[in-house]
Amino acid sequence: TTCTGPGEWLGSWPTLGLAGAGGMLALGSLVRARQRTQRRPKCCPPGALGATTCRAAVPLRGDVETLPGGLDAYVVGKGNSRALLVAGDIFGIHQGRHKEICDILADEGFLVILPDFFHGAPKARSSFGFLQNLQQALSLWTPLNTPWSRVENDLAQAVLPYLEQQGCPLERCALLGFCWGAWLVCHACGAWPFCCGAMAHPSVHTMAMRWGEDQEELLRKVKVPQLVLASKDEPEDWKPGGRAEEVFNQNSAGVFKDFGSMSHGFVTRGDLKDSNVQLEVSRALEYIRGFLCKHTPRN
Repeated sequence: TTCTGPGEWLGSWPTLGLAGAGGMLALGSLVRARQRTQRRPKCCPPGALGATTCRAAVPLRGDVETLPGGLDAYVVGKGNSRALLVAGDIFGIHQGRHKEICDILADEGFLVILPDFFHGAPKARSSFGFLQNLQQALSLWTPLNTPWSRVENDLAQAVLPYLEQQGCPLERCALLGFCWGAWLVCHACGAWPFCCGAMAHPSVHTMAMRWGEDQEELLRKVKVPQLVLASKDEPEDWKPGGRAEEVFNQNSAGVFKDFGSMSHGFVTRGDLKDSNVQLEVSRALEYIRGFLCKHTPRN
């Protein structure tokens, strides 16, 4: 996998002067939107990795399909008897290594579904002009304005019917979330009988704060096993031995692993040219693969 650096997909900012009056008006909208967003809790903690565009070294094996209700999703592993629902990070399903990870886990006998819960996640940078790149940048704030009620509706109206169509009941369906997606894992595991949940560098605490939720109450509703991979940037509550593990273990089995040398976002966005990052990403994926296979029955 080859990656461009954080933020490169936005395009060349010096071209602002060539955008004309329309571009300057759009820039003003961007600045005002950013100012509004900065007053709210953010999804990722200080020190988190930024957006990274990764191009797969081998062709992706899945396809983007439209699920019932009109929700787009990357799907791979059709015909498998157990399922995995993946909730991506704040940058959306087309950024980073989300799809490559889905392909890897499909090899373990999972039908893997990666929905676009943001309804228009930013695409990888191509030959976009300034205004298109600006529109993509504004869409990065969608996760902070996507309440659980909207995600819940997508699950109920699109994802669950699709799982039924594919012959995969929830008792044979696991959840995996990165960053923002970990918040979805906690909500969904408390609302439906999924068999287990896994999450890497979770942003549950910041998203709960964003929506005025009681984090401990949210975690207490989870009744199935959970795997949590914490980076160095997560708060102490979300590291091994912290409060999140204590609460999970009251009603389910919580397995917490520490990746103390890694930044928030490393599994989906870390630079694999760094040998240490590559090693830790491989270790994280082994934990995820082993946990999901252990707790998700095939039939």
